[in-house]
Amino acid sequence: MKGVKPNTVRRSSRLSLKEKRIGPPLEAEFEPSAHKKAKVEPRVIDSELPLLPEDKVKLCTTLNQPKLSFSIQEARQHLCSIDSRFASLFAQLDLKVYDELRSGKVKELNLFRVLTTSILGQQISWLAARSIMYKFCRLFAPDLPLQPNLDAVNKDELPFPTPLQVLKATDDELRRAGLSTAKIKYVRDVARRFSDGRLDVRKIIHMNPEACITELTQVKGVGRWTAEMLLMFALRSPDILPVGDLGVQRGIVKFYLSNSAGPKISERKRKDDYVHHDESKAPGFLPSNSLSLEQLVSRSQGNKTKKHMYLDPEEMSVLAAPWAPYRSVACMFMWSIEG
Repeated sequence: MKGVKPNTVRRSSRLSLKEKRIGPPLEAEFEPSAHKKAKVEPRVIDSELPLLPEDKVKLCTTLNQPKLSFSIQEARQHLCSIDSRFASLFAQLDLKVYDELRSGKVKELNLFRVLTTSILGQQISWLAARSIMYKFCRLFAPDLPLQPNLDAVNKDELPFPTPLQVLKATDDELRRAGLSTAKIKYVRDVARRFSDGRLDVRKIIHMNPEACITELTQVKGVGRWTAEMLLMFALRSPDILPVGDLGVQRGIVKFYLSNSAGPKISERKRKDDYVHHDESKAPGFLPSNSLSLEQLVSRSQGNKTKKHMYLDPEEMSVLAAPWAPYRSVACMFMWSIEG
């Protein structure tokens, strides 16, 4: 390849994506002739932004939970109008994620806490996640009891570290709290992004869902499902459909297999004052161009798709299409439908 330095080409192929993004145009690495060299500006290797002071970092992480961008009553009316089975579901279940509408209590949204907690709980049982969460918090609040009764601990009331505190902790300290090598890397990355301002809750709450997912999935250890859960539970976006969630898939299958009286909610989640009434046993509504009842029965019996799901994303999208623009609200019920 005439006019190209072999060593320069080899170095270019080894550059990380970060270097390529912040470096000079690639054309600067080529020489127009053997006698005239193009001037190459020095490359910035360390692109880390300076850390913000503690008060600025807090502004990036925490604010009062934004008010709902939609009406629960309108969501209820819409869902019940397109499928009568939702009337039974609303009668059985309180949507606790929207509780502050009834209590009037303003909650605090700490986005760093939400993301870090999600990372700590990945790929382990909820019991193990509860233990690691406590030990992680105790690392930064040593006055907490060494051997607590975890059944009596309210995880939402545990003192939580700031991003800057997490960055100051050593790997050995984080490892003693139960974090794996991968989770140490992930937690540090999310702490670093809040500490230098790349992540800012004040910006994220105003993003549309897809832009928010794109922003959050740049964090190491945060995939689309984690971003969708944050949108549904922390930011309370009304129209999220987590197509990769097996619990929602299973719930949708059972929802459409139920008759017009609707499916039953798990008893431990059902309202204490709910009284079941015998209703019509007529077949329920099934969206056109979707799976047949026979196929849904097969899926409910554990015969999953080639992608090892109860419903593939395309099937799930068709079945949930009538619920828009309140698919998040509908999915809250799907998790609670009895197995």
